[in-house]
Amino acid sequence: KLSSTLVLKYIDGVDAKGNDIIKSQRFAKVKTTAVEQDLLDVSVEMEKLLGKTLNEVVREDQSGITNA
Repeated sequence: KLSSTLVLKYIDGVDAKGNDIIKSQRFAKVKTTAVEQDLLDVSVEMEKLLGKTLNEVVREDQSGITNA
């Protein structure tokens, strides 16, 4: 793994049709060795700071591929 990013998708109100408005916040430079449970625990705390309801938590990993 070269890098990891944590993406928090949260509900930021509703539109005129009553559908949830989903916004996201990205946090780069997450340790590539971080385990999913730790990221989920941090996400729950971030939800409190945002004051919004989390809709989804995503971990995006980038890996390098080489021809050995």
